[in-house]
Amino acid sequence: MKTKDMRGHNKPPQTLDDMLDKNNRVRITNKVMKLLKPLVVDDEYKERRINDADIRGFKARVHPGGMRTYYYQYRPKGIDKEKTDAARKKDANAKSIYHDKVKITLGHFDKHDKGTRAAIARKLAEEIRDAIRVGKDPHALIAKRKRAKTLDVIYDEFIKNRVKSAAFKEKSRTDLISRNKVWIKLKSNKPKNRQIYLQNKSALLIGKKKMIEIDKDDLVRYHTAVSCAWRYQANRCIEDIRLVFEYAKEKEYIKNNICHFKKNELNREIKRMDVEDPYDKVELKRIRQSALKFAKIDQRSKISCMSILAAAYMGGRSRSMIFNLEWDRVDMPRRLVKYIDTKNDEPMTLPFTLKAKAVLKVMLSIRHKTNPRDARYRYVFPTSRKRSKQKHIQDPRKTFKKICKDAQVKLHPLHFLRHSWATNAYEATGDTEIVRELGGWLDPQSVMVYVKLLKNRKKKQIDVINKFMNTHAK
Repeated sequence: MKTKDMRGHNKPPQTLDDMLDKNNRVRITNKVMKLLKPLVVDDEYKERRINDADIRGFKARVHPGGMRTYYYQYRPKGIDKEKTDAARKKDANAKSIYHDKVKITLGHFDKHDKGTRAAIARKLAEEIRDAIRVGKDPHALIAKRKRAKTLDVIYDEFIKNRVKSAAFKEKSRTDLISRNKVWIKLKSNKPKNRQIYLQNKSALLIGKKKMIEIDKDDLVRYHTAVSCAWRYQANRCIEDIRLVFEYAKEKEYIKNNICHFKKNELNREIKRMDVEDPYDKVELKRIRQSALKFAKIDQRSKISCMSILAAAYMGGRSRSMIFNLEWDRVDMPRRLVKYIDTKNDEPMTLPFTLKAKAVLKVMLSIRHKTNPRDARYRYVFPTSRKRSKQKHIQDPRKTFKKICKDAQVKLHPLHFLRHSWATNAYEATGDTEIVRELGGWLDPQSVMVYVKLLKNRKKKQIDVINKFMNTHAK
């Protein structure tokens, strides 16, 4: 029966000799490498070697100066003909001489953050063993490994060859490139990010490691380090690295994609809808009134106000689909809009309400005052800056903040206008299929989120009414 190790504060720490088996072998791990010390003989430091218990030929040694190294030792098959012939010239009865043992260094344990971990050395030892068994040159394997590319190099190659293609949308492209800059190249100047860099230097230097040497533990430590700054962005970074690993596998830089995380291994993401309610019809009315007021007072914010109202009343579309809308996609007489830039890349034609039509009429009057040769002439919501690269409006959050403050409603992200449209549309119709079609959702489950939200809202209202009635009865 195996006894439990009850080492405590009054028992000496475990030594390397305690871990050796009856054959003087031990499974080489990081813990074992830390315990590996030079032998002391006659007040002199001597080299010490240990053999791995699982992989024959996989060894580690510590030099008299303290440097710890992994290596693989094997004897090539066959007889050394030159040595055998030389021996038999001297003695005709001399025995055959086999090849000398060959040592291949696998890496050094003592190199601070860049040191080779035992798991990496073990994996390399297995590859060398398998190469020798099939008759391949193990030195070619080592040379190939030395030429292997680091993660950041392959990441840049992936961005150049894949991300900058038409397969990625502009928003996805800019976000991925930004995450590469901040969390792989570590080039952010924000104080919070710089502090995270210093506190988690070892884990965040994953970009400088050769891709074939990265294991799941490296990715877990990296995810944990990024999570110290932004929990949700850490999940996005892991997804980016998964795509890079998939690209590297396709290019045969690596054999397998080890960047696979289960849902419970990532940070749990709480949706805004789970903690915050979108605007109800009363709040939307106050937002509309404030937006119209600001549009009359300040002509410079008129387009921003109109774009916000369009996001609220034009079928609950996302802000990007509204802001870059072009006039040739709008059919005013039939009150239809054709959206091109959708999530599933399938164009959809949707109707819009009379309130949305009123907004478009205001923008049409602004268009008549614009020079047709101006690049902004084609957009429904053009930017007010002539030198802007993007000729349509980008981000009216400042205006929206003023509107919410004036309307005395809670400030939510602009995307909540889409959620608000969905909940109010279902409250008005009670038909999930109509809401799904008008809102452009393909998955019915997406609409059920708003149905559940509305039911919870009604339940709260009933509880308030019951509480009031019970108080009145007393």
